Amino acid sequence: MRIAMIGTGYVGLVSGACFADFGHDVICVDKDEKKIASLHRGEIPIYEPGLDELVASNVKAKRLDFTTDLSKPVADADAVFIAVGTPSRRGDGHADLSYVYAAAKEIAQSLTGFTVVVTKSTVPVGTGDEVERIIRETNPKADVVVASNPEFLREGAAIRDFKFPDRVVVGTSDERGRKVMGDIYRPLSLNQAPLMFTERRTAEMIKYAANAFLATKITFINEIADLSEKVGANVQEVARGIGLDNRIGTKFLHAGPGFGGSC
Repeated sequence: MRIAMIGTGYVGLVSGACFADFGHDVICVDKDEKKIASLHRGEIPIYEPGLDELVASNVKAKRLDFTTDLSKPVADADAVFIAVGTPSRRGDGHADLSYVYAAAKEIAQSLTGFTVVVTKSTVPVGTGDEVERIIRETNPKADVVVASNPEFLREGAAIRDFKFPDRVVVGTSDERGRKVMGDIYRPLSLNQAPLMFTERRTAEMIKYAANAFLATKITFINEIADLSEKVGANVQEVARGIGLDNRIGTKFLHAGPGFGGSC
């Protein structure tokens, strides 16, 4: 499959390198000329264990390349992934979707043939609807399906998480879109990773619900740590005692710093 990855940040670069390692032809696109020049020199702009070797091996195999020009990669692609930043806006904290919408408009101008456009950035529910509206308004003749494919990567373990995921969530009800996404993720079938197809808005909601639940577990055990300190209990044993309950589970019950990271 031919894939265009729009954005070479944490999600875009890790995803692009892993897709290339699956055997797909991937071109990562970014407007930052310095970043693209660095990637061509083999310099990785983020720290992620094993990513430099993964990028280098797939560049050498001619499955992975980088460019600042979006038009040709999009025109040739079977699937275009939007993996640009969605930072919190100053003042209200809402996700700034201007980069996503700008990418959608630029992608629309270069589409040729049937293409699946996939939002991989973390976006609020309903963003895919607006991406589709922008594409169809910009290029009414485009033969396109807009899908959601949220990422669940942990910083520091992103490559393993991508190749050995708990699940892959794809939001599209279009059969052609499902086939393309199924072909892209087919190498994961060897690891028996479940590929979950659902409606687009449901996929977007799954990402937010997962983030919120993990944040809840981390915040909860930190509150229990404070309480344990006041009453003279051992929070590590408390965490083990509640974590052995299968309904609760042991993960993300380690008291310490609050939750953080790019999402």
